[in-house]
Amino acid sequence: MSGVWLASYIALWAVVLFQGIVIFILLRQLGVIYLGTAQAVARDGLSQGQRAPEFSLPGLDGAPVALAALRGLPLLLVFGSPSCGPCKTLVPELNVFAGEKAGELRVLFLSRGDVEDTRRFVQELDVRVPVAVYPDERLAEQYKVRVTPFAFLLDGEGVVRAKGLANNRQHLDLLLRQAAEGHTPGRSRNGKHANERTPAEEAR
Repeated sequence: MSGVWLASYIALWAVVLFQGIVIFILLRQLGVIYLGTAQAVARDGLSQGQRAPEFSLPGLDGAPVALAALRGLPLLLVFGSPSCGPCKTLVPELNVFAGEKAGELRVLFLSRGDVEDTRRFVQELDVRVPVAVYPDERLAEQYKVRVTPFAFLLDGEGVVRAKGLANNRQHLDLLLRQAAEGHTPGRSRNGKHANERTPAEEAR
């Protein structure tokens, strides 16, 4: 009987463990889904009209990359990381976007992690835009970024003119339109929903 009891005991704990893993995955997925909703994304990121916090970060060539040195042209800041799947998908479209908009705006990819991981990411995916590395969450917290890839379009003075998820080329183009219209993403000036969908809604 002791053998049967032991087998039953092990089987019971295996079921409990399995249920715990399933619940964890479901709760985590619900969190990811919420982070991608229009409501959550609207709260993420610096507010439109807010000045972007200054930073000076290491570039892959060892030279510092400072926000203050990028004044003049509009600047697209894209937050990402080497472990971010959607960031990898975005890279080819970001390369094309940056090439087409050369002379009109600058693009800077801000990579969360260390320099060597980012260097491998850049080499493997043929990233053709400038890259700077931030080693911890402090910069993301300053910019109120919780999910990646997340982008800010700054004007020539470093003021946020548009923000949102940046999973594909459509999202990048939408940021340009939002900045040109000069109002909160997804809403017209009278507060009603415009004929444009937010990046979060595009992603669903």
